[in-house]
Amino acid sequence: MTMITRNKIKGFTLVEILLVLVIISSVIYMLLSYMQQKTLQMRIDRTTLQMQQILNAGLAYYVGFGTWPLPAAGTAVDITATPGNLLQSSGYLPSNVTIVSPWGGAHYSIYTDPANKLFYVYTSITSPTSGAASAAGNVIAGTLPMAYTTKTNATPPQAGTACVAADTTCYVVSSITIPGQNLNSNAGNVNFAGLYRHGGCVPVPTCPTDPATGVTPTPEVFIVPVSVTGLNDPNSGAIYPISSFTAYAMDASASPNPCKFSSIQPDCTTNTVGSAPPSGLYWRACLSVVTEKGNVQATNQNSTSPGSGNTGFGTDYGANVTLMAITRCPKPGEPSGSNFTVYSN
Repeated sequence: MTMITRNKIKGFTLVEILLVLVIISSVIYMLLSYMQQKTLQMRIDRTTLQMQQILNAGLAYYVGFGTWPLPAAGTAVDITATPGNLLQSSGYLPSNVTIVSPWGGAHYSIYTDPANKLFYVYTSITSPTSGAASAAGNVIAGTLPMAYTTKTNATPPQAGTACVAADTTCYVVSSITIPGQNLNSNAGNVNFAGLYRHGGCVPVPTCPTDPATGVTPTPEVFIVPVSVTGLNDPNSGAIYPISSFTAYAMDASASPNPCKFSSIQPDCTTNTVGSAPPSGLYWRACLSVVTEKGNVQATNQNSTSPGSGNTGFGTDYGANVTLMAITRCPKPGEPSGSNFTVYSN
């Protein structure tokens, strides 16, 4: 009698197959969720950085030109759709890059209020997922200065109507104020140019051309006495009390004594007073002193006879004097004149 032995063929049961499919699906779901969260965070970070970069560019523009990078107060400019906007044409943002929001190619716009004190940057966030737009907008607004979210499309979108979970479009608005050093519109772009003695050479600053108007401001200088001590009459050696003194600037670019740092010719009488020389030249810082003896202003002192003339300074030019020079580039359209009034009986 012949015996035939059959081997049993083992396989996966239906329950085991279903369990494997559940595990694989869970892993895929977690990977997709992670990628979605990572993509959302990258969009939020990119939007935050772009808006902050635009705010910084606007602030730098104001410091340079004394005005916001807009044609006029109360106007808005879509800088994404306007490649020739002032921020890019003036070099404060890359001129060869179109700045587009990662939220479906949304645009960035800038705006200044009618009082011209606030500078706004705003953009829209759109997401078909319920609550995603408002959530992302709130995160972005929490990292930017004076920022808020709103569902109202205006210029700029107004606060008071904050985004909610049901909104598929949410606007994020951020703003900055006028830089503190420019709160006084008559004192914009003031720079300390150094300390000098009588006859010293003060370099003329190069004023930037305003891209909005094409006007290049004329540089200005202020000479302020810092220290003036007793001056002597070189002919008698006597020292006289100072009655009064004043400091002023002269054009040091003209003949006969053009200003050079190596020169010892502090001529404060020949050249035109208060004239602004062309860019790249110098003013001469001068001082006039009146004592009981009379005016001891330095006159035509020269290298061949440094002690000659009624200089009151001996052979050391301005040894008893310290002058401070302040230069500025006036912003376009600033008011001229002063409202200072002297009252007397």
